[in-house]
Amino acid sequence: MLSRLRPVVVTAIAAVRHPLEVADPFADVLAATRRHRRAHRCGAFAYGDGTLPATVAAATCARRIVEVGTALGYTALSMAGAVPDARVESVEMDDAHVRLARDQIAAHGLADRIDVLHGRAEHVLTTCPERAYDLAFFDGFTPTFEVVRQLHALLRPGGTLLVGNLILGPDRAVTDDLADPARWQSHALGETALCVKRP
Repeated sequence: MLSRLRPVVVTAIAAVRHPLEVADPFADVLAATRRHRRAHRCGAFAYGDGTLPATVAAATCARRIVEVGTALGYTALSMAGAVPDARVESVEMDDAHVRLARDQIAAHGLADRIDVLHGRAEHVLTTCPERAYDLAFFDGFTPTFEVVRQLHALLRPGGTLLVGNLILGPDRAVTDDLADPARWQSHALGETALCVKRP
């Protein structure tokens, strides 16, 4: 019996290790971000795999997207590339990263659909229209309660919030908010939470 199950077990293990090879049209930006971070020892961390935010954008047909944490523009490009008429507003506080992201976005021909907004998220998000966004993506450092609350206000009812970096230990108020069934329909994806705003 065990010998008959062995091929199934081996196949299952292989699927977990390499379940699917997915093409990443912005892999060059991910590589550039990693090189930049090593060279400058800075906080330019790209989300591990831009195909997740891109797939969420495509699945939700997100036409208006707000992002916190641009770095060099990897996930902004991934999301804009996934939805042909999407507009992305991405918030980045580091001057050098704003410039580099704008260069990457222009090089990929998406400067007309991605705006990099310079400043701290807590301040910049107050200038964005409430209930106007289909998708919000947090990929700054540790998410704060204030930013999560602001992103909730910016999403339309039924809008989707993707929050990365939960492994960095946000305040309990953040995780309590994201798990609040009165506010969100939520699912944990490792260090990331996928939350849909309740009406």
